[in-house]
Amino acid sequence: MHLKKLKTIVPFLLLVVAACGNKPATEPVIPPGASPQVTPAISRPVSSSDVVKPSVAPVEIIPGRSSEAKVQLSISHGYHVNANPATFPYLIATTVSAGPGKGITVGKPVYPAAVMKQFSFEKQQLSVYEGTATITLPLQAAGNAEKGPQSIPLTVRIQACDDAACYAPAKLDLVLPVTVK
Repeated sequence: MHLKKLKTIVPFLLLVVAACGNKPATEPVIPPGASPQVTPAISRPVSSSDVVKPSVAPVEIIPGRSSEAKVQLSISHGYHVNANPATFPYLIATTVSAGPGKGITVGKPVYPAAVMKQFSFEKQQLSVYEGTATITLPLQAAGNAEKGPQSIPLTVRIQACDDAACYAPAKLDLVLPVTVK
């Protein structure tokens, strides 16, 4: 008796398996009136360094003279960083600091004018940088500065935010190439 049932069920199961194996993949069914949920591959940046990219152009300087370097911050659309000075003491201001150079002194950074913006997480407008921000670094070469190329380490400290949240601060390292002529 069990053998008779197996002879009936097995061909049916084979037919079902064959039909499923040849069936093309379909999109998920969305009930009428419902909107599909889009899930991005990465829902939020891991760090501020994901949305802010620093760069600096090479500089030439003559011994005994001054020049300046331009540190450019490219901030992804929809994000901002706190200006320097920041609106409130508890906000992390954007800063640039320089390591030592051989006969080159890096002066106090000159930060660009801020944009005042309103965000959903704060009642008062905040002074921020968006898009591109350029920070100027005054340079002074000693009269006896050794001629030739050198590298001055720079660190940019930023905290990126969007309209709803701020992300982990980051220190972005880069190198300022300087040629003493």
